[in-house]
Amino acid sequence: MVRIGEGWLRWVVGVVLMVFGVFALPSRAYGEIVGVEFLEWKQEMTGTLQIEGGGLQGTQADLQSIGLPEGDYLTQERLWLHWLKSNYLIGTHLDTKRSGTQTLSSPLVFGGVVFAPGETVNSRLELRQDSLLYLYTFLNIPMFRLGIPFGAERLNFSTSVQSTTTGIEGEGDEGGTFPVIGLALSFQPAPIIHISAEGEGMKYQTSGNEFRFYDLRGQVEIHFAPFIGMNFGYRKCVTDADLQNFGVADLTMKGPYATLNFRF
Repeated sequence: MVRIGEGWLRWVVGVVLMVFGVFALPSRAYGEIVGVEFLEWKQEMTGTLQIEGGGLQGTQADLQSIGLPEGDYLTQERLWLHWLKSNYLIGTHLDTKRSGTQTLSSPLVFGGVVFAPGETVNSRLELRQDSLLYLYTFLNIPMFRLGIPFGAERLNFSTSVQSTTTGIEGEGDEGGTFPVIGLALSFQPAPIIHISAEGEGMKYQTSGNEFRFYDLRGQVEIHFAPFIGMNFGYRKCVTDADLQNFGVADLTMKGPYATLNFRF
């Protein structure tokens, strides 16, 4: 198990936060080398948490049943580097945080702490998702491109439930790194318009930890001025992790997005 810390990937994302400029294949219409993108995602998160601790198996709890809101607006940054026509280095960083308050309708075991029905709790969930990918476009013809992105995905979960009456808190914090591979395509029906889609994922097991992850997105990209464009699309990301000394997080994030991107 490779534990997630704040070390090398913070440095990579700091350097690479000028790398992921698009969800899919970038255009070479303006001879760009570097792309930067700022994404606004109207996101819905659903799923379950089952957090272990103190030798106790956690209760599988729906996110909304412990007070975590389903909807949120998320800002995400990306950066990519492009060289030798077919090569791209792509980096992305996502950090979503949710918190809420809920009166429990049934018993809850969370992070080694037992909460009784009728108890009011404050809940928190933070998910950090970083990736570093190499994309090679093996088919590049007028109006159409096809490529394969592959690299590493890194996830970190931090969550807690705390009683508003006693102050007792159950928590979990864990993460890991695993490989991903995917497919990216782009169709250009007009010089200023791209229609593109991309997905990457992996089902992976290592050192007793299991990951099932995929990230799918499709978009229309419009260049209304040289070096500046906007994307409008839809994205779905599924993260299912079963980690030792933590438990199980099964999360689905989806929703429409809009981005502003710059290419230099």
